[in-house]
Amino acid sequence: MFSDQDYFALNDVLKVAGLHPFYSDAKYPPTREEIPAILKTSRGGNEGPLELASFPITEKESLYQHIARLTVDKDPRNGYRRGTYISTTGGGSGGTPMVFATDSLENRKQRAVQGNLLRECGLIVSGDWVLTLHVSGHLYRAIDLMTELFENAGAAVLCAGPEMSHQAVVESLVQFRANAVAGDVSQLLQLANYVMSLDDDQRREIWVNKLIYTSESMTELQSDFLISVFGEITICSVIGSAEAGPWGVSSTALMGSTKGKYTDFIVDKRAMILEVLPFSISQEKGPHTSCSLTSCAESVPLGQTGLLVQTSLQRLRNPLVRYLCGDVASLHPLSSELRSKLPAGCTDHYQVARVYGRDQRSSFTWYGEYFDFQAVQSFMSKNEWNIVQWQVILRHTDPKGAGIILDVRVLRGLHIAEKHASDHDLAERMREFFWVFDFNRELFHLEFVVKSDGFLRSKTGRKVMRFVDLTK
Repeated sequence: MFSDQDYFALNDVLKVAGLHPFYSDAKYPPTREEIPAILKTSRGGNEGPLELASFPITEKESLYQHIARLTVDKDPRNGYRRGTYISTTGGGSGGTPMVFATDSLENRKQRAVQGNLLRECGLIVSGDWVLTLHVSGHLYRAIDLMTELFENAGAAVLCAGPEMSHQAVVESLVQFRANAVAGDVSQLLQLANYVMSLDDDQRREIWVNKLIYTSESMTELQSDFLISVFGEITICSVIGSAEAGPWGVSSTALMGSTKGKYTDFIVDKRAMILEVLPFSISQEKGPHTSCSLTSCAESVPLGQTGLLVQTSLQRLRNPLVRYLCGDVASLHPLSSELRSKLPAGCTDHYQVARVYGRDQRSSFTWYGEYFDFQAVQSFMSKNEWNIVQWQVILRHTDPKGAGIILDVRVLRGLHIAEKHASDHDLAERMREFFWVFDFNRELFHLEFVVKSDGFLRSKTGRKVMRFVDLTK
């Protein structure tokens, strides 16, 4: 059991934030050694407590600008590069992966606390053996993050390497009597497809009773498909990001079957303050450069959807304050049924965040990566590609929803000059941009259409839609 001493006080987080480049004109963040003096001065002064609402909303774009500068600045005064754990995004928007530096000691404490949340909520129980499939082609945090969370929760963990075949994964499940498999949704679906190909005797040797997914939402079709393969399993999820770290957990044993349109996550209010603000705030641009959205917007009522804003009480040296994370969500108190399934000493600290996925006005998700529409637009508009029209489509691999295909269709100009890339070169760069590797290549389709009727069109105006999600 963890106490309030394992979380930072909001006033302390805001005091440090007021001296940090993310939220002020300061050039460098404080070092670990400078933090105690900052807090001592704050606590000994006559100033009243700082108000969270006094901080404007922080946007991803402005945060990344500061991070890009601080990451490469080797000045000894730059606390951002000292004593830190480097948490990277997957680079899903096609550019250099964003690097969020967390104090290494804070990072360990957060993983211990969140591992305890997994245990308290029953995602991990005594005796669990978890085989994790988390891999990536480049820098990524998922495998070490999830391994440590599972270990802190009390599980034994087997880490499957990126070259491990599905046959070898199944053999390991059988050999070690592992009862749980963790991975991105796409990885779990690919494993399930392989298990379907086995005969009945081979399938009976697999003892899996729990699947734990991360990185992307799971549809109702996908959930039903996994259950049809593995039987009556519990499907769990952990939500997190490079910026916030892990911050919520979900389990069908607690919340019931997957609804498809959203996932309910249990969140400890001592670790994370969540606000849900109206969708209109994304249009309320102000004169600020580092925090461009107004701080005047009030949270929507409980149960109403809006844009999710995060303030971490587990990140102090590089604070995360009122961060517009890009998810659509609503907040709910624990139901009496849910309270009855959880340890009595914890329920007063918990709430439910109902997450509907990314705000599709700005991004979409495929194979556990987030792709920013603005970055996709910028890529497609490069002169060297000579692309006059393009379309991105997400669709299921089959009616059972066993996987999601990223279908990219492009129409190039009729005249291909020397300055323009060949179809082959464009295809290679396209695969690099969308992070296509051997393990997800079969789920990526690129089509060079020759006429505009090769695109899907809107039913009313017959317009070519830039993004079409056929999985909803």
